[in-house]
Amino acid sequence: MQNMIKSMLEELDAMLSGHFIPYYKVAIGLAAIVALIFSLVLSHGAVFEGKIAVIDLDGSKYSTELISKVNTSPYIQVAEVIRSPVNPITLVSHDRNLGVLYIPKGLEKSLKKGDQTVRLGYFADDTNDAQNAKVLQSLNEYIPESGAELSVSRVSALGLGREGTEAALSPMQIKTRYMFNPASSSTISTIIYFVYFFSSLTYGLTSLMIIGRLKVTGMWQTVLERGFMPLLARTIPYALFYTTGLTLITAILVIFGQLRFDGNYFAFVPSIFMTGLAFGWLGLLLSWNTNNPGEGASRMIFLVPPGFIMGGSTMAVGIMPIWAYYISHAFPLVWLFRFFRDFAMRGRSLIDMLATYGMFIIYLTIIAFVVMIVINHVRKKTGIENVNQIKDY
Repeated sequence: MQNMIKSMLEELDAMLSGHFIPYYKVAIGLAAIVALIFSLVLSHGAVFEGKIAVIDLDGSKYSTELISKVNTSPYIQVAEVIRSPVNPITLVSHDRNLGVLYIPKGLEKSLKKGDQTVRLGYFADDTNDAQNAKVLQSLNEYIPESGAELSVSRVSALGLGREGTEAALSPMQIKTRYMFNPASSSTISTIIYFVYFFSSLTYGLTSLMIIGRLKVTGMWQTVLERGFMPLLARTIPYALFYTTGLTLITAILVIFGQLRFDGNYFAFVPSIFMTGLAFGWLGLLLSWNTNNPGEGASRMIFLVPPGFIMGGSTMAVGIMPIWAYYISHAFPLVWLFRFFRDFAMRGRSLIDMLATYGMFIIYLTIIAFVVMIVINHVRKKTGIENVNQIKDY
């Protein structure tokens, strides 16, 4: 019993010593942070006002009224209406909309004649299975109900024939087409997201331990003397291996037919490398005041998991309030998942993604700028800058 007590006290001393992961802080603090932040971010539990686009080829008074009614229905917001044929993929790219409602030409004319059922189409962005649940449910309930309002006066008529009877009872229907993952393949969605997540976890741990390792090994003074660019450059080898690893696994899955990649992979590769740089540089900032590698590793929860949760891999992006959607881009994995969906699943070209790449470059520039400010502050505080000036003189 005494040995058991001693063992427990030794672990408690190690936990409180400051040389290892302060689990007592992590256990309590993590639970509090998750409960507070995600109760706000995931407060809805469903996509409220999910944005959809409408391709209205009929352009009639009835189609306009129908769009207005759909816009006021629960869980749906009509974000844009296009009056000409458009590729629906362009309307859901960059997580712009959850899906596209297609209204065929001749809708009003067919409904008034009542000679055949009009089938509206819905192109669902199924890059995440959870995104369209409420939208589809609402459309499947609302469209037939709206059509039934027109057929009440005809139901009692006789001698309409099979098609005429069907048109009278159900003059308008909604048909759904899944654009990117119709077979619900787990490799296309769940598995590849987990591959990226766990690869990012190992790299995130490594980047968070760099500062502590430099201090423990006595190289910190040299790092401060060299400045911020050499410090940022330390993450490049890790980012290269990170890119190589993900590329190798992705290539194997594609070659053996387990993964669908519609876009140009070479246009996608820079986003992986840039994500690696973002992980490395944010890891430096998060672990800046740590004194050993273990202390830095304990801050992993702030680097990788939030991006996995809010990046559209496990839940619908539309579930978050708009402010949470924009804040989520502070986490590198959100950017990588966004590039993957557009390049691999939606088949977007490099030209289509230039604007997103531009925003990612701005994001990296801001992180590098913050690192520069922090390291220059430490250099001034320790007098290293003055010493270097004297040496140069």
